[in-house]
Amino acid sequence: MAIQLISLWQRRRARKRAREVSKHVRRLLASHRDLMSEERIAAAEKAIAEFESKARGSVDEIAEAMEKLDRDCAKIFPAPKHPQWREVIEIGLVAAVVAWGGIRTFFLQPFKIPTGSMQPTLYGVHLDPLAKDQKVPMLPIRALEWAFCGRTYIDVTCEEDGKLQGVREGRGWSVGPFTFPQSALVLEAQNGDEREYPVSVDSRTLENQLETRLGIKPKTMFRAGEAILRCTVSSGDHIFVDKVSYNFRRPRRGEVFVFETKGIVGTQGEFYIKRLAGMPSDELQIREPELLVNGALAKEPGFVRVMSLKDGYHGYSNMAGYRYLSMADQKFALDKDEYFALGDNSYHSSDSRYWGTVPHRNLVGRALWVYWPFTKRFGLTN
Repeated sequence: MAIQLISLWQRRRARKRAREVSKHVRRLLASHRDLMSEERIAAAEKAIAEFESKARGSVDEIAEAMEKLDRDCAKIFPAPKHPQWREVIEIGLVAAVVAWGGIRTFFLQPFKIPTGSMQPTLYGVHLDPLAKDQKVPMLPIRALEWAFCGRTYIDVTCEEDGKLQGVREGRGWSVGPFTFPQSALVLEAQNGDEREYPVSVDSRTLENQLETRLGIKPKTMFRAGEAILRCTVSSGDHIFVDKVSYNFRRPRRGEVFVFETKGIVGTQGEFYIKRLAGMPSDELQIREPELLVNGALAKEPGFVRVMSLKDGYHGYSNMAGYRYLSMADQKFALDKDEYFALGDNSYHSSDSRYWGTVPHRNLVGRALWVYWPFTKRFGLTN
């Protein structure tokens, strides 16, 4: 009786193993099907069918069938070239991914500048019109410009008469830290039908800069064959954020820093990047174009550049409609564990003047290095 039970257990175990082998070979065939000829595919399917027909036999028959299937697979499926190197490379890639995950979590986090609030220190995505006689470069030149400068070209021509109705969001895609958004310009034809013209830029940027930077107003009428949109799209600066320093020291006034917006009413997006203008217990005041900290002119290099009114900087502004520092005689005192954030592009920045202070718990780290694109801003952030 015991012998019969052992024999039954061995047979059931062998059949289970046979089913696993069958599934493995079928997956192998599926992954190699597009690389194999019709004859090899037919031979593989025949070998699998023969194996499965014998996989219901005795333990010895199943073992013999497995040996035959192994020999058949060795003939049918292409052997990998340099398997040792493949294994080393695969292990190396896995290790690199794991290591990068640890670095990203605890040390350096890649971050893309979303808007122009820190210009000209750091740039977000921005559009620039092409001159009327300026042609879009050939594909190899465009590829090089994107790789080094983060610049792409948009050239959209109207296919039938229509009036510009607005911008519609589209579906984009991303690869690692690089995003490739999509939107569409919507034109209404004379018969009332809408026509979409795809544009490789996110809808928010396109909508915000369509009139301000490109001079295209809503309800503009375009004729068939006329250019709707001819411009360059410059990618926002990609930076590394130092997530270590703030674990060992307090943030310093004047640093460019990144923080989470969770719990800060009036913000949009998950992270913001600004210049740290106010520390806990500081008192701030703006008298255009100057920033005063505790009654004295701010002396840190970043503030000095902004107040210089040179090289694209326009100073600090008392923005009407903002809740804080909207008038020259208004002061703001920070409480414990609060920070005040200002954009270097003060006239076009949604910052602490609008949505208030940044709690200490929201700090992510200081902006460390612009790693792409390779413009004059490449390198250390200050």
